[in-house]
Amino acid sequence: MIFFFVRQKIGPVFTFSFLFFLISSGCVSAPLPENPPPPPPPPRKILIDTQASKAVRALLLGQEKKAQLLARTIRNKQDREALLNLIRQWSLDRQSDTIRANFSDGHRAEALNLLLALKEKSPERYTSLLLEIPPGTLSWVLHHEIHTDQEKLAVRTMKLLQPFKRTSFLPTISVAYSHWGFRRYWQHRYRASLNLANQALNADPANKSAISLKKRTLAIRDTLVSRGLVAYRHQHLPKAIRLWEMALSIDPSNEDAKNYILKAEELLKKVKHLEGQGEQPSIQNQGGKK
Repeated sequence: MIFFFVRQKIGPVFTFSFLFFLISSGCVSAPLPENPPPPPPPPRKILIDTQASKAVRALLLGQEKKAQLLARTIRNKQDREALLNLIRQWSLDRQSDTIRANFSDGHRAEALNLLLALKEKSPERYTSLLLEIPPGTLSWVLHHEIHTDQEKLAVRTMKLLQPFKRTSFLPTISVAYSHWGFRRYWQHRYRASLNLANQALNADPANKSAISLKKRTLAIRDTLVSRGLVAYRHQHLPKAIRLWEMALSIDPSNEDAKNYILKAEELLKKVKHLEGQGEQPSIQNQGGKK
């Protein structure tokens, strides 16, 4: 009725404007469909049981070997290495926690066995755990390393100790250096042997093993110097120089060997000069005295 009344009074042009005003102001509501369409369903989540998820699940269940086997079957190299590294770190953390718990509960034998097994997997984690154990246990572990030819690891561990703790381990450090030096001695690496003997004596001047090692090494040096003098007196200058250089390779600070080499090289130049002139050289009574 309102529509026809307005149309008769104001004409058809304004009728539609008036009708639009009524709808927009809420006086007249637009008809709604009887059955609105249902909302679209949410996207379906597809769970893919990948090898990585299987590996993580096995790791959470404590099945480390199974997790490693599953991780190695991943084709993508970057993903495979990342997952294997995660498994490795998880294993190290778990083993470290077990070692700490055994030490705190007084199960020293079990803790030491696990600690020595950890050394093969991660020397860095092994060294860091050593710094947490009691001094008495640490001393036992260090001696075990020294007598199983792992003196370098023992020395590196003791260097990480705080200065006030390191002082009580100076005799142990000295033993490690001397034991290490004897191994180099039997390998005929005499310069390294002498250096290690000196480091052992710096840590503990009363170390009898280090004193013996230094005497043996210096005796070899002196023997080479003496053999060089014999060769020099028999006019074997190149041999004499070679023997004195071997002595210097053991002990670069030996002044006798340095002076003998200088004299022999100077005389060798004169000999070559005389040989070029056709004269017979002689070095009798020109040998140095030790």
